[in-house]
Amino acid sequence: MKLPSHYFRFSAQTTLRLSRIAIVALWGGCFGKFFLQTDRPGLLVLLRVCLVVGTILSILLFMSAHSFVGSAFDYHIYERELTLRNRAYFETIQCVMIGLIAHFFGIEIAEHQGISLVPNVYQNFGLCLFITTLIVPAGGLARLDAADSGE
Repeated sequence: MKLPSHYFRFSAQTTLRLSRIAIVALWGGCFGKFFLQTDRPGLLVLLRVCLVVGTILSILLFMSAHSFVGSAFDYHIYERELTLRNRAYFETIQCVMIGLIAHFFGIEIAEHQGISLVPNVYQNFGLCLFITTLIVPAGGLARLDAADSGE
């Protein structure tokens, strides 16, 4: 596979670490804001920083070689990469479903706690879910690549 020059050539381990940090930062910030009370401005700043860091790391991951394989046409990649990509897509679907289930449980918990949800919470959730669907294939491919190469 010939990789375009504008993609970052991170190693599999680096891509895997970046994807884990990005997902934890994104979802930590999202669910932190979900249950945040209004009298904690310092925590709100920390959660915003988490969301920004997660978004920046996601952009870097989206411009990585593993992301290229995850979004390339079938004729641009080899058969082995195609098989790995399909496995990574399946993992992405699983992550999205887990996120949706967690969201619905979070809504139920919030209702029982008497927490009123503002539209901003739903926008944050939608953004985190969207970004997750973009970066999980790269992280999955990096994990599978690292396992195959013995790193």
